[in-house]
Amino acid sequence: MAELAAELARTPSGVGFIYDALDRLVDDYDLVDALLVVQSPSSGRQAFRTGRRPIRGHWATERAARSTPGLYTDPVILQPETAESLTHLCEVALRLDLLAHDATHDALTGLLNRRSFDDLLNRAMSRSIRYGWAFTLVIMDLNRLKDLNDRLGHPAGDEVLRAVGRGLRSSLRAGDVAARIGGDEFAVILDGTEPEVGRGLASRLSVAAGSMLGWAEVAFAVGTATAPDEASDATRLLELADRRLYEAKGR
Repeated sequence: MAELAAELARTPSGVGFIYDALDRLVDDYDLVDALLVVQSPSSGRQAFRTGRRPIRGHWATERAARSTPGLYTDPVILQPETAESLTHLCEVALRLDLLAHDATHDALTGLLNRRSFDDLLNRAMSRSIRYGWAFTLVIMDLNRLKDLNDRLGHPAGDEVLRAVGRGLRSSLRAGDVAARIGGDEFAVILDGTEPEVGRGLASRLSVAAGSMLGWAEVAFAVGTATAPDEASDATRLLELADRRLYEAKGR
């Protein structure tokens, strides 16, 4: 158990640590299966099974459905102290993952936060300059959110922002990233796109995000800029996309 605790201090992934610990447990004790059920206020109830296998079969589903979180093995041969210690380590690992996620993501929308976005934009620009890799930055501004908050209240405005987050996540391609960078402003980094393709994708992202709302009165202004053709500096690229955004809002 001390070895596992030391490994937890080095692990980059709490969930990965949980699965590794369960697999090691099965090997060390010559078990058939092992299942961990944990509960937390932020993530709710979660179940982890050896080998990252789905929760299927009579034994697994019965154990996962138990009301009391804990570690369950087949056959049941572990001392209660061992099971409790391993459960505690896995709960700590999961909390570390959640803390790392909270530090890099916006709490309301689940998208990346401004700090994470700035870091990714700088890295994307460095790759663009070094390898000539093209990418398009899209800035999206949610129009008239303040009016909506004034008329319907901030809970309605928050639901609109959450819907935008869901819309962006559902419409992004592999390699693209989205962030909430201000109160009603969002940013997307589109991987490997030329200016014309970037503008077309930006338009479709706007439609997809708006469709999640179901509110015809909500719309987006969009500004785009593509590296390295239009800018070879992250600050300049952001300023260019911002200027085009406000030109679109003016129109």
